[in-house]
Amino acid sequence: MAPITRSLVSAVALLAVLGAPTASARDDGRAASQVEQVWVPVGAEPDGDPVRIDADIYRPAEDSDGPHEAVLLAHGFGGSKDGPAEQATALTDDGYLVMTYSARGFGDSGGDVHLNDPDYEIADALALIDLLAEQPGVPRTPPATPGWPSPAGATAVRSP
Repeated sequence: MAPITRSLVSAVALLAVLGAPTASARDDGRAASQVEQVWVPVGAEPDGDPVRIDADIYRPAEDSDGPHEAVLLAHGFGGSKDGPAEQATALTDDGYLVMTYSARGFGDSGGDVHLNDPDYEIADALALIDLLAEQPGVPRTPPATPGWPSPAGATAVRSP
């Protein structure tokens, strides 16, 4: 392998290990959106073990006008944050800031499954909503939560 090619391959591998934001590919001349992996600390398990939720934040292209409404996308039972990735990319292309996540006990997230439990799954979703609300350019309104088992409950808790 040529030295330049070897250096390029090494640089790409290093960025993959470090978790640098990635750009979604565009072939229509528009700027690409950015995807950033984040680990969100949430409430501990009943035995006290700490839990982190694995999430991706899809940011609109830097040249897009804000503010950007926030959308929280959840996966189906047994899935992961990768399930709604295509939908997240489409929404980001339309100017939304989107977060996908692997629920507690799914994908690479820690903890055990606590299906629709207000002390765990619902509390985790509220922590994710809080993180979305802190993102630059996001208006101070509750984010949309399409596909979430109980979006009205989580959104109602955070509504002004």
